[in-house]
Amino acid sequence: MGTRHELASEMIHNISAGATLVCIESYEWQRVEAVVVQVSNQLERRCLKWTGERDLRVFDGKRFTDEDPLVSSRSTWELPRIIRWFRDELDEPAVLHIEDYHSHFSQEQANGPDSPHPTFMEGHSMWMWRECARIPTSHEKTIIISGTQMEPFRDLAKEVFHCRLKLPDIDDLTTVHNEVRKSMKADEESMPKEIKVIEAARGMTVMEARHAYATAFIEHDRNLTEEAIPSIIRHKRSILRASGGMLDYLEPDKKKEDIGGLDNLIDWLELRASALTPEAREYGLEAPKGVLLLGVPGCGKSLTAQVIASMWRYPLVRFDLSRVFGSLVGESESKMQAALDLSEAVAPCILWIDEIEKGMAGAGSSGNLDSGVTARVFGKFLTWMQEKTAPVFVVATSNRVQNLPAEALRKGRFDEIFFVDLPDTEIRCKVLEIHLRRLASDHHVKDVPRLADMAQLFSGAELEQAVKDAKFRAFEDGARPIRDSDLIEVIGSTYPLAITMREDIGKLRAFAADRAQPADGASVKRNTEDIPKPKEEENPYME
Repeated sequence: MGTRHELASEMIHNISAGATLVCIESYEWQRVEAVVVQVSNQLERRCLKWTGERDLRVFDGKRFTDEDPLVSSRSTWELPRIIRWFRDELDEPAVLHIEDYHSHFSQEQANGPDSPHPTFMEGHSMWMWRECARIPTSHEKTIIISGTQMEPFRDLAKEVFHCRLKLPDIDDLTTVHNEVRKSMKADEESMPKEIKVIEAARGMTVMEARHAYATAFIEHDRNLTEEAIPSIIRHKRSILRASGGMLDYLEPDKKKEDIGGLDNLIDWLELRASALTPEAREYGLEAPKGVLLLGVPGCGKSLTAQVIASMWRYPLVRFDLSRVFGSLVGESESKMQAALDLSEAVAPCILWIDEIEKGMAGAGSSGNLDSGVTARVFGKFLTWMQEKTAPVFVVATSNRVQNLPAEALRKGRFDEIFFVDLPDTEIRCKVLEIHLRRLASDHHVKDVPRLADMAQLFSGAELEQAVKDAKFRAFEDGARPIRDSDLIEVIGSTYPLAITMREDIGKLRAFAADRAQPADGASVKRNTEDIPKPKEEENPYME
C-alpha cells in the first residue's frame, strides 16, 4: 500500500472518530490533493478547496471547478469569511481543503520582536480555529490544512490531528516515471528491465523525481535505461545539498581490501551483508540498526563507513548533525525529523554520522545552555534508532565517547560497539603496503616490516601521510620511485598524535575494555604503557 493510501486511511479513521481540524505537513501539493479527494470520496462528503490564487472551488468528480453554484457566489470572499461560512452555515457533509496556509502566518512576533513564534495574520485568529476544532462530529464537516509548516497551530496541538505525508514510495515514483516517459514519447524498447532506474529517485519528492527523470531522459538520448542512473543520483545529490546540507549522497569507492586489519569488524559485517534485503524480512530477521565505532583518530573509522556501503552495495548517505540546529523554536526538532524521514525514503541505505559526539555535545547536560534543544534533538534520534523498521543501517564514529550520554550506548540503540585501536606492527605492514600500492605503484621500497616497526604509534592516516611526504621527496629528487630511505627520513621526523593524545587514548581503552568489541580481533588494551609520555620542553626563560 502506498504512502498516500496509508495517510488517507489514517485520516479517515481519525475524522470518523471526531477530528474536525486536520493539518498535513508536506511540500507535495499533488499528492496531498489526491489524499484529500480520496478521504472525501470514502467519507461521501463534498470536497471543497481554497487556494490564494484560485479562491474557492469544488471537486466535480474529475477536477476542481468554480462553476458550481455552491462556490461561484462566494468566489470573492476572504478566507476567514469562507471558514466561518463552512463552519457555521453550510448544512451538508463536506471537507474544506485549505492549501499552503503557512503563507498566512504573520511576520510579526507573538511575544515581542525577539520572539521566534509566528502568529496568524489579521482576521485569522486563534479563536476562529479553536471553534473549527470544536465543530460537532454529527455535522460531518472537516477542515484540512496543508503546507510546509504548521508552527502557529502549536497552541492547538491537543485539538488538531497533525500528520505528515511521507516521501514517495516505489508505487508513486513508478507513476512519475511512466508520466515522464509518456509526456516525452519514449520508445517502449527503452523501458528499463529492472526497477533500479525508478529506485534511484528514492528520497525525492514527486516534483524533484519528475525533473530528475526528465533531465536524465534528455541527457541519455531520450532513453531511461540503467545508464541514466548516475544522472538521477547526481540530481539527487544537488537536491540534498540544497536542502540545508544535513544529508549528502556519496558514491563509495573503497573496498574491504583498502582496510588494514579490523578483521573482527569485517567478519561481523560480512555475516550481515544481506540483512537489509526483503528476503531477510521474510525469513524473520530484524533489520540491523547500526554500529558505533570508537577509537583513535585516523585509524580507519570513517573509511569503514565507506567500505560497508561498498560491501553491502547500498547508497551511502552522510548525515551532518551540526546542520540540524536552527535558531527558531522547534526548528531543530523539525529538521531532525525531516532528515530521518529522508533517510528512510532513500532506504535501504547506510547512514554515516561522523564524530557523533560533536553534533550531540551537551545532550547529557541539564539543558541550561540551550534550553534543552540538544537533548530533545538527540532524544528524537535515539527514539528513532530504537523503533525504526526501515532498512537504514547507521554507522556512527566517535573519538571521545565520554562526551556521549549513557543512553546512546545501551543495547538496543546500536547492534554492536567496536573499538578501533592503534594498529600493531603486522597491521602497520598491511596499511603501508596498501598505501604504497595505491599512491606509488612503481616504488622501490624493499623492507616494509622494518618501516612498520619504526612507525610505532602511527595511525593509519599518519602512515598514509608518510607515503605522501616520501613521494614529495622523491619527486624533488628527480621524480624517481620512492625508496626505503625516503620513508625512514619521514617517519623519523614525524611526531605521532598518539603521544599528545595519551590520556584520551587511555580513557577510550578503559571504556572499551568492558563495553566494546575489538575491531581487529585482539583483546582491548586497558592502559597506555605502550605509549611514551610527551617530552617536556625546556623553558628558555627559566634560569
